[in-house]
Amino acid sequence: MKVLYSVCSWGFGHATRSLPIIRKLKEEGNHLTIISSGESLNLLKREVGEAVFIDIPDYPVIISEESTKLFAKGLIYGSFSLWRLEKNLRRISKLVEREKFDIIISDGRYDTYSRRIPSFFISHQVRIKNPFDLRLLEIESELFNLFFMRRFKAFIVPDFEGEENLSGDLSHNLELIDESKLCYVGPLSDFKKGDEHEDIDVLISISGPEPYRSDFERKIMDQIDGVKGKIVVTLGKIKEEDRKLSSDVTVYGYLSREEREVVMNRSKLIVSRSGYSTIMDLAVLNKKALLVPTPGQVEQEYLARYHMERGTFYSVKQRDMDLSRDIEKAKKASGIKVSWNVNKTVEKVFDVIFA
Repeated sequence: MKVLYSVCSWGFGHATRSLPIIRKLKEEGNHLTIISSGESLNLLKREVGEAVFIDIPDYPVIISEESTKLFAKGLIYGSFSLWRLEKNLRRISKLVEREKFDIIISDGRYDTYSRRIPSFFISHQVRIKNPFDLRLLEIESELFNLFFMRRFKAFIVPDFEGEENLSGDLSHNLELIDESKLCYVGPLSDFKKGDEHEDIDVLISISGPEPYRSDFERKIMDQIDGVKGKIVVTLGKIKEEDRKLSSDVTVYGYLSREEREVVMNRSKLIVSRSGYSTIMDLAVLNKKALLVPTPGQVEQEYLARYHMERGTFYSVKQRDMDLSRDIEKAKKASGIKVSWNVNKTVEKVFDVIFA
């Protein structure tokens, strides 16, 4: 089959969670055309190998640490995003007509579908949170998704259906959308739980857009001397050299996917952002974590708060972080107890797509 697979380029999360599905599609002999942009597209090229890749930028991500500025940016960029969406829809419609694809799978991109062939949408954000927690805006976000649900054959949610879920109100307790119409398939992660000995006390993963990423790195380095045990820090910078700060602290500029999987399995506790893909990784690997949401990213702030209230993870705002204190508190959280193999999720996705 000829498959068009489109991936949102807001960070690496959509790309990494789609990789298990993409690899399975390749294993079964399907011909893949992959749409993404920027570093997400580069990551997919490295990990997927042989496929057709097309660079089509999606709508811009909007962040600000101040709620009023974030809301204002949303209003300003809203019309531009709709223009970009409509432009991409026309371009992709021509592509579909020319290439005669059999199915379309879109991870987080509303601009990739066709009414002529089966189109499937992957998202954990059926309800979009806003900085003021305004119910009216949340209802509008459900209406937005309801509009697109009629254009896709199925909405696939990478989460559990019941109470023991990972995304909270982002894809549960909906008001306008019938949750029975959603296909809950379980978490997606490009990592698998291994049997490595847990000989790293704390793994610190530094990421996020600037300037918040550099602020996070500075705070970590200023406070790392107060953390006890064997510590590993990953910077996510390809050109940065590895170095040892002491006999117990190692800093890696960049780790490959395979290296990162091993290091995460070896770690007792992980300090990281609270993006949804990270939450799914933590669930699959059964790890405890200290979550530090990127300032101004409403979804991350909600997920950190949601898991803090449930007692699964401890979270703290970046400006308030006291690393040694907060790590000790994070150790007391339960972590996500549900054991899950990503192969089950991929099987469920295929059941939906090829039903």
